[in-house]
Amino acid sequence: MSKPSALPPSGFRDFLPEEALARQQLVRVIADVYGAFGFRPIALSAMENLSTLLGKGGGTDNEKLIFQVLKRGESLRAALADWLSAGRPSVDGAVDTRGLELADLGLRFDLTLPLARFYAKNQSTLPRPFKVFQMGPVWRADRPQKGRYREFWQCDVDVLGASELGAEVECLSAILSVFQRFEFHGLELHLNDRRLLAALGRTLGATDAQWAEALICLDKLDKVGADGVIAELQEKSLLSGGGLERMREILGRTEHAREDDWQGVDGESVNSIRDVREILASAFPRVNVRFNPSLVRGQDYYTGTIFEVRHSEIAGSLAGGGRYNRLLEIFGGQATPAFGGSIGFERLVLLLTEKGLLGKSANDVKVFFPLLAPELRADVVELAMGLRARGIGADVYPDAAKLKQQFKYADERGFRYCAILGGDEHKAGVMKLKDMETGTETTVPLPAFLSTLETLCKT
Repeated sequence: MSKPSALPPSGFRDFLPEEALARQQLVRVIADVYGAFGFRPIALSAMENLSTLLGKGGGTDNEKLIFQVLKRGESLRAALADWLSAGRPSVDGAVDTRGLELADLGLRFDLTLPLARFYAKNQSTLPRPFKVFQMGPVWRADRPQKGRYREFWQCDVDVLGASELGAEVECLSAILSVFQRFEFHGLELHLNDRRLLAALGRTLGATDAQWAEALICLDKLDKVGADGVIAELQEKSLLSGGGLERMREILGRTEHAREDDWQGVDGESVNSIRDVREILASAFPRVNVRFNPSLVRGQDYYTGTIFEVRHSEIAGSLAGGGRYNRLLEIFGGQATPAFGGSIGFERLVLLLTEKGLLGKSANDVKVFFPLLAPELRADVVELAMGLRARGIGADVYPDAAKLKQQFKYADERGFRYCAILGGDEHKAGVMKLKDMETGTETTVPLPAFLSTLETLCKT
């Protein structure tokens, strides 16, 4: 038998301590910003019933990419037995697996569907409007590439129970404020409305079924370009004649689209886009806030405003979301207007790293205790515990190794102070204290050691 690989599965990653610390630092920044807007955190299950994930389109592509979890024990045996008892039907010589339901759970592919389920269950006890944020990993069985993984984090912010555009403004302001923390230049906020897209389909003469598939093609605009979208629409006979030419014209003018030109398509949604754009353009003058009639967003549950945050230096969007007024009803909840957005954490990490804005985190542990002899371990541990009780991080070396080896460890970790208790110091009732930045050494009486370090570390 071959040895198991030490690598994580394709599309999954391990993080070294410095990487993990930098990611934690960014999570704290996002949580602080969201919290400053009055959004409160929740934490939901990573795994959902498969019926929850399949019950309402998170988009057919997402549904195909769900990591499904097999039934267990007797349930799995029963599912196989039921299918086998049907005679294992075949189609053209291949085994037909229809009716073979081996999975009943799945890993969440976004944070919105779990939120809708949670709110439907708890809405009678939650405030209205409910301003909430959640951050955590999601999973999609996608093809890994730069900036795209099978396990990745999302950082969502939502307002449930508010039907007016204040929900859009509040969520989008919180998201843009995260980017503002890092003084980004070149950010763009693209706005559109699902109602406008639906009206456009009617204007172009497409049936509902044709238009639903046409939107899937349009959502590929960034990947295949305008010519690629038009070619696919034509190949699949989703638009023809004047409708196809009108779409070609729209795609050629997305960079300079004006709301006024779209009033005749759906005035209500156009006015909503304009109102949101004007408020946010005033609040965030360094962000290019603009109307983009080609913006689709893949999730089927969007019903109104949709958005993406983009940056010229990275492919894809840094954030996205929209209004989903009818999603809660599929879980038996009352009809509830809702709007939310998500920051693509991994792409933000990538962009911040490339710009040098997400570097090494400072070592929060200030004091290092080398261990000079095993018999001094109890005294060293007691002193370290005293510092920790005062809110000062302390690291005790686990082995009585050579002092050179221990100091090398201290240098690599970046401790500010090294507190040395040897046999001579122990007899004299003192502690030798070395400042690792300046190289100076002082002798501190043991009774004054904790207060001395507290003063040094907190000034």
